[in-house]
Amino acid sequence: MQAPQRAARRVMRFGVFEVDLHARELRKRGIKIGLQQQPLRVLALLLEHAGEVVTREDLRQAIWPAGTFVEFDVGLDAAIHKLRAALDDSAESPRFVETLPRRGYRFIAAVDGVAQPLEESPPKRKVLVWAGGLAVAAALLLALDHGGLHDRLRGRPPSATPPSIAVLPLTNLGTDASDAALADGMTEELIGILAKLGQVRVIASTSVFGFKGRPIDVRRIADSLRVSHILEGGFQRVGSRLRLQVRLVDARDGSTRWSATYDREMKDVFETQDELAGAVARELEVRLEGRTGSNLLRHRTRNIEAYELYLRGHDLTLHFTDSGLRAGLEYFNQAIALDSTFAAAYAGAARGYALLGWSGNPGFSLGELRTRAEAAVRKALALDDSLAEAHAALGVILMLWRGDPTSAEAEARRALALNPAEPRVHEQLAHIALLTGRPTDVLAEARLGLEADPLSPTAITMVARALYRNGRCDEALAQLQPVAGLRPPVRWAVLTAGLCFAEQRRWPEAIAALRQGGETGGVHGRTMLAFVLAQSGQRQEARQILAELLARQQRSGNLASDVAIVHAGLGDFDGAFTWLNRAADEGPALATTPLLEEIMGPAFRDLRRDPRFERVRKRLGLSR
Repeated sequence: MQAPQRAARRVMRFGVFEVDLHARELRKRGIKIGLQQQPLRVLALLLEHAGEVVTREDLRQAIWPAGTFVEFDVGLDAAIHKLRAALDDSAESPRFVETLPRRGYRFIAAVDGVAQPLEESPPKRKVLVWAGGLAVAAALLLALDHGGLHDRLRGRPPSATPPSIAVLPLTNLGTDASDAALADGMTEELIGILAKLGQVRVIASTSVFGFKGRPIDVRRIADSLRVSHILEGGFQRVGSRLRLQVRLVDARDGSTRWSATYDREMKDVFETQDELAGAVARELEVRLEGRTGSNLLRHRTRNIEAYELYLRGHDLTLHFTDSGLRAGLEYFNQAIALDSTFAAAYAGAARGYALLGWSGNPGFSLGELRTRAEAAVRKALALDDSLAEAHAALGVILMLWRGDPTSAEAEARRALALNPAEPRVHEQLAHIALLTGRPTDVLAEARLGLEADPLSPTAITMVARALYRNGRCDEALAQLQPVAGLRPPVRWAVLTAGLCFAEQRRWPEAIAALRQGGETGGVHGRTMLAFVLAQSGQRQEARQILAELLARQQRSGNLASDVAIVHAGLGDFDGAFTWLNRAADEGPALATTPLLEEIMGPAFRDLRRDPRFERVRKRLGLSR
């Protein structure tokens, strides 16, 4: 492992910690924490290679004397344990030191500066070199510090950087459990209103809802989400009235910057949200430029019951499961029945119908799905052309059902301009880049989505998929670690892990992951399991799954692409191209399976080398 060829620094900062390499001290918010020299030297080496894998052998050679293999194993485990205790870190949910089983460790937090190994007493001339390097590094950090970290570490408010905020889920302070959905909805609306100000970095809802029901540690949450402010509070409904108690917290020291209590009629809930957002904006010294009251957010519905139904549908469709999409559509349609002018409910229904085409058992013909999706999105846009969700849904339809990636991307970018805090639009743009063969753009969009929603399992998984598509399987598998233990598993997380393991010829791990993916991902998960079984030589079981797919295809159709994928795994390219052409014959081929885009990935390189691929690629609407 080569040392970085960069100017060195002696004081390293990450989160609320700093390491003084000259004084050999670890400090937390300026207070020294007792840490023995061996754990400290391990930390220094991890910081020196932050973001990289440091193997156990690297650590042994750098820190432990030769010939101490037994003592080394015990000593390293003890050093890592002590280091994690000092950093208030854990192996199960690491914030700083990540374990890579059987390989080593990686420092995963952002580091302010460049580390170097501890030395006994550096020569005085080298100190002068370090001093010059510190000056250059400080100038670079000031120029590149987009998030105000440099100022926050020194106890000063950011001067030129925009404020950032996380709106924590409002607590339901009442006794009626059904009010929890309305409290969550108000949280979502506040996030949307603040995002529309355009001058505030606002964390998306998926990440903040991960803290729901947990004790609030403002500084720890702020560190996790990389924000300068936290908005938190509670909601209570009593009869026809609502009471909303909120406070804005400065994440640097946990102090309350502003607080308020709103006691209003329930029918005024939307005006109350606008008023609250305006007050927060003023405290953050953001100019509203006339965008006050109803100008901040065009109200979605006056029917509170329809609103709650919409929120339930919205939550269910976020998970992309077949059952979730169908249940979400029921809620959207119930909301529309209560308020036929509810544009957001039509947009949610349009997106649900469009994505249901990816289901192995959608319950509708492809033609009916397309008709329903297009009718719903037309209605949403007619009611509110400024609704980001409607433009995003139109983008999905244009990509999957019309095969028009240029227009689809334009609609997605329009949605993002209307609501910058919508990370799922970045994921949508990443999908468009996947389908059009632009792996670099996939990674760029996926990372933007993760920046807006840093704890979202889908955003984390999208970055992993992008890394896999760029041939970076080690990084993809490391990226998936935070979601590896979720139950139920994230469909694309286990599928991506399986493909990465297969790419590395780690067949037992690939098959184990894809068996899990088959349970989570339904028929398409079974398809990828069959593909990898065939690739690994377990052709009998692969053919059994192929027989299942053929039987389902005969009963209900919609699985031509899946059948083609298994044929490709078996090396039967004649069969694969026959079924890919049949998928194109069925109509909107991109809508038939979410696996179709994987044909552009590493696992199908042999199929793409066949001269017939170019013709079928065009028929399927896939770009290079």
